[in-house]
Amino acid sequence: MSNILNEEIKKNLYGIVQENIDDYEYFHFGEFVEKPNQCGCFERNGNWYTYVIDEKNFCTFGGPYSRNGIICACTMILPITMVKEQYNFTEEEFNIYLHNHFHSLEEIDKNVNSNKAW
Repeated sequence: MSNILNEEIKKNLYGIVQENIDDYEYFHFGEFVEKPNQCGCFERNGNWYTYVIDEKNFCTFGGPYSRNGIICACTMILPITMVKEQYNFTEEEFNIYLHNHFHSLEEIDKNVNSNKAW
C-alpha cells in the first residue's frame, strides 16, 4: 500500500485525536510491535488490521478493514472519541470487528487468504 494512503489514514487519526498520535507511546501506526502492553494498526497483504497485546504478551488481531474501517477500529482501541457521522463501520466491518479475531500472523494469512474468515 502506498505511503500516501498510509499518511492519509494517519492524518485522519490525528484529526480525530486533536493532538499528535505519537503522544500515545503504546500505539504503533503501520507496524506490528510484539511486546507487552502495546497496540496499533498495520497493513498486511493489502488489508488493514488492528492489534492489542496485553501485559502477558497475549496478542489479538482484528480485521481486515478498509481505509475508513481501520480509522474507526483504531478509535475503538485508543482512548478517544470519534465523530460518528464521519467515520463509522459499515455493517460488514462492524461484523468483522465483532467476530474476526486472530492470535497470530499465520492465522490471519490462513483464514483471510482462503476466504474462511468472516
